[in-house]
Amino acid sequence: MANLLMLVPRAITALAASRGSSAANLLTDDPKEVWSDSAVGSAVSIDIDLGAEVAIDTICLAAVYGAAAGATWSIAAGDLGYTEITLKPSGALRAVDAAGQAPSVSHAFWTGASVNVRYVRITLVQPAGNPPLKVGRALVGKAFIPQFNKEWGAARGVIDTGTATRLPSGGFAIAQGAKLGTYRWTLGDLSESETEQLYALQIETGQTGPLLVVEDPAATAGQRNRIHYGLLTSLRPFERRNPRQTRWELSMEEWI
Repeated sequence: MANLLMLVPRAITALAASRGSSAANLLTDDPKEVWSDSAVGSAVSIDIDLGAEVAIDTICLAAVYGAAAGATWSIAAGDLGYTEITLKPSGALRAVDAAGQAPSVSHAFWTGASVNVRYVRITLVQPAGNPPLKVGRALVGKAFIPQFNKEWGAARGVIDTGTATRLPSGGFAIAQGAKLGTYRWTLGDLSESETEQLYALQIETGQTGPLLVVEDPAATAGQRNRIHYGLLTSLRPFERRNPRQTRWELSMEEWI
């Protein structure tokens, strides 16, 4: 098990796709505003310019619609060009599902050693015979990963924005809404440096700035359900345990 990861996406100076429509939607916070590919069975690239050389260690395509089991992606990057180094060789696009799970919306997620780059190229291949891919959000940056993992007691929940009204007949009048996930966790034994980093992160996002939270980045069963893109909720002050250690409770709701 790897430690929990939190990522505030870096600003992207420029982004272009080699085909498809509405690539600019990959920069909007709402994952339902999508870039749509226009073909399958061959590679399509998404080129990202971060504007300057910066340190990154995490890349996520949040809300990937219609990715087939055989869809793949790879990541290259560089300081002077898009293909100087390989960050991720070609592999499965979809985050690993839980047993028996086959959701229509998934995520593509990579994290690794920090590198200093300006340019990032993401290459996608959707197998022939499937609908073209749609992707909601491109996230790139350097994640906050605490030295010690989240404390016991972290938990997921589900919100249903629909309503169910009991009828005199005994049935229900249903108004369908969205079903979305929530996540609550506590980070303990934070160092002074980690406390400052986490405070800066929350100052930047507040409750209206998007972020990525990954319970456990390991590519094991259920990874898809451990990836959360959304907003922090119920911001609370930290608790100082002693001069060198802090405890902080956090929670978030997914954006779908």
